Amino acid sequence: MPYEALKHIHMTTIGLSVALLLLRFVWVMRGSAMMQQKWVKVLPHVVDTLLLLSGIVLMITTGWMPLRDAWLTEKLIALVAYIVLGAIALKAPKGKLFKSFAMLGALGWVYYMAVLAMTKQAMLLG
Repeated sequence: MPYEALKHIHMTTIGLSVALLLLRFVWVMRGSAMMQQKWVKVLPHVVDTLLLLSGIVLMITTGWMPLRDAWLTEKLIALVAYIVLGAIALKAPKGKLFKSFAMLGALGWVYYMAVLAMTKQAMLLG
């Protein structure tokens, strides 16, 4: 598969992942019964699996590798921070303010990953 097609698949799954996180966050904050729907529990995992797979295929295709390419190492660290903060925003038994700050933090890490992907310049490890 050509690089451009892989990149577009990766970017599309990023958008879907973030959109689903935001939608679920709104539902959590409202106490919506939508959070109990089967598709709401399954679809984000499917999208995130496709996102990770497309990222791995992009790494193989381009030859960029974590630990060798500092920007990619930072991107993976930021991904872990995004996942942790997103999980806290959705599942923490804390108040709405705490969950809101966790969500803002998660979105901040998404922004940081986007900057890293566009510039390919490490900011913390470089």
